[in-house]
Amino acid sequence: MIKICLLSENYSRKRYMKGEHGLSLWIQKDDKNILFDTGQSDLFSQNAQQLGIDLSEADMLVLSHGHYDHTGGVPEFCSVNQKAPIYINQNAFHKRYNGKNDLGNNIGIPWVEQKDGKGVPSERLIRNKDKVDLSEGIFLSGQIPRNVSFEEAPKNFYMDDGKGNLLIDIIMDEQMLVIKGSKGMHIFSGCSHAGIVNCVEHVKSLFPKDKIISLTAGMHLETVSETRLQKTMQYLLELDIEAIIPLHCTGMMTICKMMQFFKGCCKRMTVGDQMILEE
Repeated sequence: MIKICLLSENYSRKRYMKGEHGLSLWIQKDDKNILFDTGQSDLFSQNAQQLGIDLSEADMLVLSHGHYDHTGGVPEFCSVNQKAPIYINQNAFHKRYNGKNDLGNNIGIPWVEQKDGKGVPSERLIRNKDKVDLSEGIFLSGQIPRNVSFEEAPKNFYMDDGKGNLLIDIIMDEQMLVIKGSKGMHIFSGCSHAGIVNCVEHVKSLFPKDKIISLTAGMHLETVSETRLQKTMQYLLELDIEAIIPLHCTGMMTICKMMQFFKGCCKRMTVGDQMILEE
């Protein structure tokens, strides 16, 4: 059984559920509980309490990439869960900025690791670069290659390389959670900065014999050209995915277009919604 519950997202429509610009998913795979991202604050934890979800029972926390709206709630997670390892790409810890005119506002990870048991303990952070087998049928994708010609690199993002140099940030630390069910693969992506087609192609290269059953992702399609959007949707259509769940940075207008294009297989979820992806 693979079941998901949305703890944090840009939109909320359920009573007592609160939304914010960010993403956090509670994922159950048989007897394993996975927290995927934490949003930008402790809001995911408040929503979990309202839903009766015990975050202390999480077996692992997977962080998709080093932006504040996906990692901001990590100190809160550490306060309610003292056991779960925290998986994060080794290159996620740079100071990051959205444009050269906003260098006073770091949009990277808003906490520092600590060694005294408070905050985010260093010993709980597991850094990776390549694919990781987390548990039976549960994987981290590692860094995502960028080979699709119509998916240009992210624009206007910058990073401090730690040596005083300001570099263009193409967000190479982003990674996906991939779960293998009885029917095929289920993909979870935080923002898909590499491009959602590049993301899916990477999963296909890792598991060439397996069908992709579901795609749950922030897709960063809000400001892309109509040509790129149409090529993206046509690519996904040809994969015959059973459930496409666009979230967070996909953009509301784009989500509406995707729901019209994909019909019933495109599912709309907001904070507090739950879905069984596989019995």
